[in-house]
Amino acid sequence: MLQKSLPAYESLLRPLPVWSPKAWYYKALSLSLKTAGKLSTGIRLGFRYGFDSGVMLEYVYRNRPSGITPVGMLIDWAYLNSQGWRGIRQRSELLKITLGKVLQSYRQQGLPCNLLDVACGGGRYDLEVLQGFPPGAVQATLRDYRLENVAKARQLATQLGVAARIEQADAFNDGDLNQVHPRPTVVVVSGLHEILPNDALIHNHFQQLYRIMDTHSTLIFTIQPRHPQLELIARTLPAHTGRPWVMRLRPWEFTRQWAEAAGFENFQVQMEPNGIFGVVTAEKQP
Repeated sequence: MLQKSLPAYESLLRPLPVWSPKAWYYKALSLSLKTAGKLSTGIRLGFRYGFDSGVMLEYVYRNRPSGITPVGMLIDWAYLNSQGWRGIRQRSELLKITLGKVLQSYRQQGLPCNLLDVACGGGRYDLEVLQGFPPGAVQATLRDYRLENVAKARQLATQLGVAARIEQADAFNDGDLNQVHPRPTVVVVSGLHEILPNDALIHNHFQQLYRIMDTHSTLIFTIQPRHPQLELIARTLPAHTGRPWVMRLRPWEFTRQWAEAAGFENFQVQMEPNGIFGVVTAEKQP
């Protein structure tokens, strides 16, 4: 039997009682973010696109504080250096190292390097890794369901001089997934499962990915077993859906059961120093 998800998610969906001091605190914090906080470019982007959006992540990856007035710059610096965003950047570095090693290993073995990222956001981590390979060595397809992310990824690919097919598609749609050609030998799912609360959707996604991958292939995906700012985020920040950004944390052992049930094996897990985010590789064997 699969264990139940952590209960924090259900409790965070419920509003705090109006007499709770904690409710007053988060209302005051939310008001300050929506007013003075918007002097920060990052906070302004978060309220426009969602704090979990690809646009927001691209800004966090760039890590260049910006704002209106020196006060806005200072707020933005503090925002970008929060524990969660530092962990996101460390996760990105782990992901780039892992992806580079996997692609290089496939090349050395004479195996096809057909890369698929099903939800690339701005595509920065993929494109920076692809920069390190000769033109044509990797056939890359980068996808995202939001047009603004596709546009940003295409712009960055041009800036970096990297050739990749970048297109709009739904990571969970069987019709879209069936159109991937050639069959991918390396699939990346970064930051996607963590922002979605629907366990059944994620469970099924591992099966969808296993089905479209080549006979000998590698899945690289990210996990988030904990987050120290879970309640603050849920009570004050909107997600890309416009609703509160309530995250469902999933222990690695929980996610592993789904991946194993789909047929993946030989798992390797690397966690960033604070243990908030991790990068996992899994194999599909003949």
